Amino acid sequence: MKAGKQSRPFLYERKGEIYAMNMEETNQILASITAIYPIFIRDRDARTLAKVWQQVFNATPYQLVNQALMAYIATDTKGFPPTPGALNMWIIKTQRLNGPTENEAWAMVYRAISRGLYNSREEYEKLPPDIQEIVGNSRMLHEWAQMDSSEVNTIIAAGFKRSWRARQELKQELMPLAGIPQMHLGEGEA
Repeated sequence: MKAGKQSRPFLYERKGEIYAMNMEETNQILASITAIYPIFIRDRDARTLAKVWQQVFNATPYQLVNQALMAYIATDTKGFPPTPGALNMWIIKTQRLNGPTENEAWAMVYRAISRGLYNSREEYEKLPPDIQEIVGNSRMLHEWAQMDSSEVNTIIAAGFKRSWRARQELKQELMPLAGIPQMHLGEGEA
């Protein structure tokens, strides 16, 4: 661990990215729930509640839990606070909407590359639209199919995965905005 970094329980880091909520973030989630659902904390020990939620979401990024909470609040019609399980269901739904993981997406591309020397156009057409957008066109599959496999598995794979991650992160950031009605300038003006 680098000097100056604080140790955090249940912290999972990969390439400098934090993949878990800390206690402060857990308390922010609980405060948001309490702001909307005042009965949430009633007759409960707040510290114990925070510890349990921290343990449940110990390997989940704060951003995902917060997005799941916002989606839950935005669609709640019954007026009851969320359980950890309800938020986990929202997280799973979000991940399904975002499509395959970077490794799954790369496996599809690699399969297309391995068949792409003579059938690059057909293989490109089989790829999902999100993956097609990153690959670019069938000609790229053909060019990659002519390269040494070690180069494809290192350089091309790293570039593709980096692009896939960036695309997925953008989707995550924009997802809460999907349900917000768009304002159009000039509407209603006489």
